[in-house]
Amino acid sequence: MLFFVFTMRKQLFIFLLSVCWKSLLSQTPYPTDYFRSPMDGSMELSGNFGEIRPNHFHAGFDLKTDGKENVPIFAAADGYVSRIKISTGGYGKALYITHPNGFTSVYAHLNCFDIDIEAFTKKMQYKLETFELDTILSPTHLPIKKGELIALSGNTGGSQGPHLHFEIRDSKTEMPVNPYYFGYLINDTIKPRVTKLAIYPLNETASVNKKNTPKQLTPIYKKGVYSFFKTDSITVNGTIGFGIECFDLETKSTNPNGVFSIELLVDGKRVYYHELEKFTFEYSRFVNAHIDYAEKQTHGSKIQKCFLSKNNQLGIYKDVIDDGKITFNVDTTHLVTFLVKDYIGNTTEINLKVKSTTQTIAKPLKNTPTLNNCIETKSFKYPEATITVPANAAYDDYIFSYMKSIQPKGFYSNLHKIMNTKNALQKSVSIRLKTINLPDSLTSKACIVSINDKGKRTYVGGEYTDGWIEAKTKTWGDFAITIDTISPKLKPAFKFHKDSLIVDLTKEKQIGIIVNDNLSGIKSYRATIDGKWVLCEYETKKDLLFYTFDEEDQNGVHTFNIIVEDDKHNSATYTVMFKKE
Repeated sequence: MLFFVFTMRKQLFIFLLSVCWKSLLSQTPYPTDYFRSPMDGSMELSGNFGEIRPNHFHAGFDLKTDGKENVPIFAAADGYVSRIKISTGGYGKALYITHPNGFTSVYAHLNCFDIDIEAFTKKMQYKLETFELDTILSPTHLPIKKGELIALSGNTGGSQGPHLHFEIRDSKTEMPVNPYYFGYLINDTIKPRVTKLAIYPLNETASVNKKNTPKQLTPIYKKGVYSFFKTDSITVNGTIGFGIECFDLETKSTNPNGVFSIELLVDGKRVYYHELEKFTFEYSRFVNAHIDYAEKQTHGSKIQKCFLSKNNQLGIYKDVIDDGKITFNVDTTHLVTFLVKDYIGNTTEINLKVKSTTQTIAKPLKNTPTLNNCIETKSFKYPEATITVPANAAYDDYIFSYMKSIQPKGFYSNLHKIMNTKNALQKSVSIRLKTINLPDSLTSKACIVSINDKGKRTYVGGEYTDGWIEAKTKTWGDFAITIDTISPKLKPAFKFHKDSLIVDLTKEKQIGIIVNDNLSGIKSYRATIDGKWVLCEYETKKDLLFYTFDEEDQNGVHTFNIIVEDDKHNSATYTVMFKKE
């Protein structure tokens, strides 16, 4: 009898929770029964909306395809193909379908499109003589019905493995909206997990455990409850900020995805809250202001700060008091509570007691360097370098640092150490460096590179003017001037006898060329067969340029020619005669 009553109460609770959840959804402007799944079968996520990625928030769902390509992809609803975009990076091959309800669905990293869309796309590529494409279509070009086959999944662009990237955007604003809001409820009964807490002194006189440095805590997790070691006692004074590292899991999935919301309470009062309903692509890079960027660069941790940087223009924050910064200056104990939720409502609560003190431990430094206002443009001029930091390029007021060291061997400038790679940038800064002994014949080949601790060079670029090279960069580091005079290297991706004048490709579906460049990277290429332009695709993950033979290709002997150029206009050509029978 008692078991029966308990079971009935449990079922009633689940029913009421379901009713409340549907009621909550009905209050949003998003339709929950309009879109279907873009794939057959159950939806399993390898990445969700708002997940923290390098320099951006993830803008949709990454749907698993069991590690396979060529899984059928279907239109989520009636509409028309409004945009076709093909790029060597980013979304790779992508389709955008605009729907009459005011939203646009996006399908990315595709292997190929359905017949009509593929034919239209290929026609445009041949007309413009380009593989990369970004074309806007009218409603009459390619109308689509809900459930219609539109593509096959793939691994194109910046994808790290076969999957489908799926988004829903507001058609007017182009803001991506969390697909969960449209009724895509994934099977999820697992609460978010917390891996780390962080406490930050936010000015030179604030302290955590008598030190003016951040403190990290790793909570103990046992049977669904979080606790701390007795040695993890915290004493704070002054202006303090908190941070948390956490992730979410779906049922039957091991992928650590992003959480939906984080709330911070001090003594039961909310001081910080954010949730991931939507954001703008323009501001997505502000993820670097949202996290502890220095910690990520140093140790790879993704600690989400529960306080706001001065220049943080993300629109995900609500009910934030005093930018989430708390002042502790009374001798008492405070309860700090984090509430972390996934979209379904699974909630993790973790509590931390901190002892506030009136005693100021940290003392202000003498001759403290001047802080530069991050919302103002600043220019720093030196005999051999000028660095211009635009307004709102940095996230917080900063102390600018610069040091010149000796000229590295084989370079055409001294080494310029500018700021630190632990400092994030929202906008590009301008770096102008003076050349040393650069021959006039090499000015067009000169460029700025960044050099890491292991001596690896990363191309920044730049143009020569009156003895100086100027370039833009979104990362700080060590910079110097070098030259790129080496052409790309090309070699065939097909087998043939070295003495053969004509290669037999009768049984081959493609003709491919492996391409590598030593520094500035591939900027352009042009392939022809018998002098006529042909569509050559570029798979950057494999360093492969390839042309796929089609039914219109005639049998016989033909000449394939490809010219590849890097960013400093060094070019290479590969020509081969082949036959198809």
